[in-house]
This record gives sequence, structure tokens and C-alpha cells, in this order.
Amino acid sequence: MANYSVNQNRQFYVANNGYSSGGSAVGQVTKVAKTPEDELYFLFNGANGVLKSDYIPLKNIAYAKAIDADDNATTMRKVKVTISANPVAGQDYVLGINFKNFFSSGDASQYYKNAAVHVTSSIDTKAKFATAMVAALNKAFSREDGATASSNPYLSFTASSNDVVIEEKPQEWALGTKKARRIMFDILIGTIYTGGEDVRWGTVTEVTTSLTKVDNGQKVADLEWFCLGERGDQYRNVGWPNVIPTTYLADATKAYHLIEIHYAYTGSGVDSYKSEKELTIAVPKGATDHEYDAVNALIAAINYAADTTLINTLS
Repeated sequence: MANYSVNQNRQFYVANNGYSSGGSAVGQVTKVAKTPEDELYFLFNGANGVLKSDYIPLKNIAYAKAIDADDNATTMRKVKVTISANPVAGQDYVLGINFKNFFSSGDASQYYKNAAVHVTSSIDTKAKFATAMVAALNKAFSREDGATASSNPYLSFTASSNDVVIEEKPQEWALGTKKARRIMFDILIGTIYTGGEDVRWGTVTEVTTSLTKVDNGQKVADLEWFCLGERGDQYRNVGWPNVIPTTYLADATKAYHLIEIHYAYTGSGVDSYKSEKELTIAVPKGATDHEYDAVNALIAAINYAADTTLINTLS
């Protein structure tokens, strides 16, 4: 009986030096070819010598695509709290932040922060109120690990004439030790009493322009770390600090274009079920005027070997 979860697997190659027919640089695809049986394969010069990919039956390729590095970047969330009206003296304005899965195990783990501004006669404009709310938010976070009176590791707060802007910050990352997590949060606006009724003092909207993006280098390095562990480097960091560091190819500071080929191995007879596989090649993003040269050279070699436009080039 087929066990699909066991038979699914991923092959992962970091081609820092792209593709060169007959090349010998470390981190380089050196050959892309097709067998007489219409099976695609390539040779890759890894950190420890030449590696050969699976034979990939062309008829068993479910899809193949290239993913632009920019499309695989992580966009930091930014929200804007718009102040509905001029502040009302004597009222307490409360802004709450609800963190979900705050470095824990699920949405059941939630963490709340509240900031409050008591409006006096000197806070008589939206701009002054926004400045006071930012100061209150910074104070509410000032006792968090790594925080100061004006900054914290999780969110940034800025004031304008009508708004308070709250933006997610990229988190600390360490290869094989700490994954860069997302900060998932909701903004809760309190009510004030004015005009004979309780009303919310502001509205929350998502900001969709001028967003901070984090390149996918950390993702690529994490995936390489995991895949090489499965390929034999299983005892790294055992006996820390008396260890021999393993050098990998991924550079977490770079952005990487990705080539994905999803295919299946099909046996014969009683083993004729499909064993699903994924083959991923990461190619670093180049300089602006040659941004796609390296990845498109590899795509062209794959298409030439396959005798078809298997993968569209990036542009």
C-alpha cells in the first residue's frame, strides 16, 4: 500500500554561482541534459563535490516555474490609526494591541498591551494627541526585553497630524537556532464619552504603500539547513561548544530567485503509484541591470534540454 507522506521529498540546491556549462565553481549548476528516455537531470558542484539530481521524467512533471525573489520577500505589516475628531479634554483614550501566538505555540497564547492618554487642555489638536499616544505606546513597551524608552524589538510607532502609524519589525534570526517569526497583532480602539454617548475615538486601516520588505535569504538558508540535515549532516552542534561548524552555500543577506520543478517517480507493477517530489534551485538576485541574468541562463538551459518552454524566464 502506498505511503505518500513518506515518499514525498524535496531536493534543494543553492546555486550561488548560477549556471555554466562545464563550469567548476562551488555552488554552480555545471550541466543540464536529457537522457534518451526523456528524463531531465543536472549536475551541481556543491560544497563537498559534484552532486547529481534525480532523473526527472518529463512526462511526470506536474508543473515547473520560476519565482521572482521580490515575490518571495516578506512584507512587514503596517496599520494606521486615524483620529476621528479633535481630542476631548478630560477623557481617557486607550489603544490596545493584542498579540497572537506571541513566540508560543498557537493562537490560544495571546499577549495584550494597552497604552492610555488622559487628554488635558494642552492636548488640543490631533497632532498633539498622536504624539502623546506614541509616547504612551513606547512607555508601555519599555520593559520588554531589548526595549528602551523610545524603541522596542517588535513594533515601531510614529505620529503624524492625524494618525498613529504602527509597523511590524523584522525579528531576530539565527541559522539552525532561531527562525525569524512574524509579529501577528490586532489593534483595539477604546471608547470615549462625548455628545452623550460612547464612541470609538479612531479607526484602523491597513497601509499598503511604502512597506518594509525583508528578502528571502533567511528562508533559503533555513531550508538549506533543514535539507542538508536530512542528507546526512544530522549531528551538527552536538556537544556544543566543542563542534566543527559546517559551511553552507546560502547567504542570508541576499535575495534569491527560485526554480521549482514538481514531478513524480513512478515504479512498475505493484509499485506503480506516484512518489511526489519537489526540486528547488535557489539562484541569487543580481545587480539591478543584470538582475535576472543568472536565473534566466539556468532556465534557458533547462528549457533547451527539455526541448520545450518548461519554465518561463523572469523579467
